Amino acid sequence: MVTEFLVGEGIATNADCTFSLYLPNREDFHSRVKHEFPVVAISLSDYNAIREMLGYKTVTLEENEFTTQRHMAVTTDEQEEFIRSHAIVDTDAGRLTLSEQASHQEAMGETLYNSYTQVVYVFPDNICQNLLSVNRNRYIQISEELSYSDAAALENKFIKAYPELSENGVGYYIRLSTLQVNEAKGMNFILKTAMIYGAVVLMIICLTILSLQQLLDAGQYRYRFGVLRKLGVEEQDIKSLVRKQLSVWFGLPVVVSIIVSAIVVEYFLQSVSVEISAYIGIGALITQVSITISILILLLLCYFLSTWILFRRSITE
Repeated sequence: MVTEFLVGEGIATNADCTFSLYLPNREDFHSRVKHEFPVVAISLSDYNAIREMLGYKTVTLEENEFTTQRHMAVTTDEQEEFIRSHAIVDTDAGRLTLSEQASHQEAMGETLYNSYTQVVYVFPDNICQNLLSVNRNRYIQISEELSYSDAAALENKFIKAYPELSENGVGYYIRLSTLQVNEAKGMNFILKTAMIYGAVVLMIICLTILSLQQLLDAGQYRYRFGVLRKLGVEEQDIKSLVRKQLSVWFGLPVVVSIIVSAIVVEYFLQSVSVEISAYIGIGALITQVSITISILILLLLCYFLSTWILFRRSITE
């Protein structure tokens, strides 16, 4: 029905690859412990077909060799540990040893991996022919970007024809890049807007309290600065004293918040740096953080300047 829909809408395809994922050992089929699902395998020809579809170079294997394809969110240490513990794999079709090019890490989608796993074996074709096929996928690359309305229509037709979980336990699902990109952008926009709005509101509350505190105390300082004027202190020096005083009262909370924020952000980036690189991108994150920081700095400058002007008028009057 997917083929019929594309033909009916006049949508041309550049590449179309249907492939299976296999279990190295048939007895692992009943392994259903969460986060302990078995790693599946893909045949070398299908793997290279997907790589060509995505614009990557093909790979080669010697007889009785295998390699691995890891998810973008897998760290180097995790992959090295996996390779050390899986240098040799026993399958229903014989024993395989790890190739010199032991690992590849290109972006190839989420459905290439089994549930709760982030790596897939790449076996020679003759080995996969004797293994149990457990998943079957079809990757289609179209010549032009699919419109949102066409993507939504195709998804609705597919869901009606193929249930996500049928009575015999087989599940079907479809993923369209147009819908996923739009949904991700929408959720990202909502999340960023809510977080920026929350940051701005909290910043305004804090700066308002700081500003009101100084302005309410301005009456007490009027007499003190008046004494300084009578002692012959220049007006320019008084303005400098006011600026330094406000800088201390505004600067201390800001410096403390910057130090705490830097510690929290550093811990956050270290803990999820791989996920950020895989799903968001360091460049996009830096851009968003820079925009947020610029907004907060602008608010700080506006509050500081307005408080400074009002404070000077209060002590002058």
